[in-house]
Amino acid sequence: MKVEDFTTTDYAQLSIRSTIRDTLEVFLQKKVDIACVIEEDHFLGIVTKYSLYRVLLAGASLEQSIKKAIKRNVVTIQKNMTLYEARDIMVAKRVSHAVVLTETNKVFGVMSKSDLIRGIMSEVQNLANRMKALLEHLQDAVISVDNQLNITAFNRSAKQLFQFDDLTIGKTIRSIFPNFTDDLVYAITTGEPIKAKRISLPNNKMIASFIPIRELSRITGAMVVLKDVTSFESIASELELTKKLKKILNSAIEFAYDGIVITDHAGNITMANEGFLDLYGVEYNEVIGKNISQIAPEIPFEKCLKEKKAMKGEVIKINGKPSILTQSPIFHNRELIGAIYKIIFRQLDVWKDLLLRIEQLENELTYYRGELKKMTGKKDSFTHIISINPRIEKLKQEAYIAAQSSSTVLLTGESGTGKELFAEGIHNASGRQGALIKVNCAAIPQELLESEFFGYVDGAFTGARRGGKPGKFELAHLGTLFLDEIGDMPLHLQAKLLRVLQEKEVERIGDTKTIQVDVRIIAATNKDLWRLVQEGKFREDLFYRVNVIHLHIPPLRDRIEDIPLLCNHFIKKMNQRTKKSILGVTPEVVGLFQSFYWPGNVRHLENVIERAFHFCHTSYIDVEHLPEDFLSFAKNARSSCVSSSTLDGHLKQARQQQLHDLDQTIILEALKKMNGNKTKAAELLGISRSTLYEKMRKYGIKSSFQISK
Repeated sequence: MKVEDFTTTDYAQLSIRSTIRDTLEVFLQKKVDIACVIEEDHFLGIVTKYSLYRVLLAGASLEQSIKKAIKRNVVTIQKNMTLYEARDIMVAKRVSHAVVLTETNKVFGVMSKSDLIRGIMSEVQNLANRMKALLEHLQDAVISVDNQLNITAFNRSAKQLFQFDDLTIGKTIRSIFPNFTDDLVYAITTGEPIKAKRISLPNNKMIASFIPIRELSRITGAMVVLKDVTSFESIASELELTKKLKKILNSAIEFAYDGIVITDHAGNITMANEGFLDLYGVEYNEVIGKNISQIAPEIPFEKCLKEKKAMKGEVIKINGKPSILTQSPIFHNRELIGAIYKIIFRQLDVWKDLLLRIEQLENELTYYRGELKKMTGKKDSFTHIISINPRIEKLKQEAYIAAQSSSTVLLTGESGTGKELFAEGIHNASGRQGALIKVNCAAIPQELLESEFFGYVDGAFTGARRGGKPGKFELAHLGTLFLDEIGDMPLHLQAKLLRVLQEKEVERIGDTKTIQVDVRIIAATNKDLWRLVQEGKFREDLFYRVNVIHLHIPPLRDRIEDIPLLCNHFIKKMNQRTKKSILGVTPEVVGLFQSFYWPGNVRHLENVIERAFHFCHTSYIDVEHLPEDFLSFAKNARSSCVSSSTLDGHLKQARQQQLHDLDQTIILEALKKMNGNKTKAAELLGISRSTLYEKMRKYGIKSSFQISK
């Protein structure tokens, strides 16, 4: 405790001009024997009743100044001192009062001998209370006795362990624990403790310590501290058994002919046998504690640890050689604690028949999967959209519900997010008998759009095909017309489109008769149609006509958990088209992909995977196989790739601006690399040329892009 907690701050205060009469009145009023003399906030000294006695005996009058009574050589202490430091100073100086000063030597108060005693007694009481609480909550049992070995106190643990009650106090410990008697007598008579002695009681095994109790240098009794080690001995026995089992397990693993490795729940290697070390050409100390992905990237350990299912007989390639992998999760109390992996790689010619049988079964499985897909295509029309993202899964459900109606659907989202895939799924799930006809409104010249949509008759205009040509609406009769990039449709054509949607009939260019059509419209755009309406670039009535059911597809950067699935999907598709058998991408590539901005979204990802696929000559695509231009973009974008969906308020606006700046920089770099060729730049970015033009207009990039020399 500190001095300031027990200092009398309501002290008597005098000035240099105070008289002896004033001082006596202050003493009587404050009921004190000491006053501090302070002038202009400076401490000058003290006046005590004894110093006044001396001045009065010397003949001073009551109206005389107290100057001669001031004691300037004053004992002072600091308010932040401990009580024991203050006690030592006051005892050494032999004073009953001390002036307490602040850090700046201003008077804080006066500490008297009674204040000091009160503070020390309070601290002793607090210490006793803490000691009592400590003993009460101590897990060890504590029993104290006096010199006659009568029990004087015990704590809560002793009460619970030995079923003590209030009547236990005063009983001799000889009647309860006779085997404690000799050790307690030894501690009392010699004053020396006995530490950590093993004692067996009827139901417990204890470690006992016998400690003498001293009061004012006199031994008044002793205490015994008992630790129950019954459960610890049981644990020690289990640990010994565990050590034996571990030795047996080590021996079994070492004698195994195949490669065996064991990991914890995070995939970090805890054990590995010689077969595994020989397979990868590493030492034992090099693999223990390392993640299995670093040592054996070919092993798809995530399946076992995430899905918590055993996988047997999986064929993989390690160092270009086929191997058979078996992996199984390890559980303890229903909690996943690790996994064990067994790799068969020696003398695989013995397994030739098995591998041929597996290949045959895989071919049959592929065939039946294709047949099943054909049979159930209408019920599950969105399996071609690869995702585990909850938003995409919910979007699939909403798209299926939308497919059951005949209402117009508006798909929005950035370029490359998969709007066309959703349009195909909606058409397939709709059950409409007609075909799905796709029209990219941004890819067809404006002067040909009308003839493409509505068709023309023979001789309608110069260059018209003989016999005429049906339009997209006629081709989509009883089916679905997918209008991609509808935001780029010119205004005059928007009016005609609105009329077709309302009247459900078209008229070919140059014809005088109308044709009835039954067409379901699915529109898509990467633009903000409502903003175009406000700018007068899109008809408001058409907006409400196409925006009946609105489905917004999130960008790839907001569904990064889908990236590993998409990578495997694209690689499998490319393996089927080529003679390669690449197994996947390394974790480093996945981490790089998941931190990238992906301005071209899924289409951009497929573009990068396809280019890396052709330059990969190992089982897994690694960072070194990725295109240099992508690595350059990724280096600039990696630190900025944060999903805007996780941000709100002004922070979200700031992040959006940062993403726009990054998008602009990537486009400029692509144009620079392709020497201003917009078609090649769009291919490099994985986006359509119309999207590139739109982004160039958005960011004020001139169409006549020139490379500065």
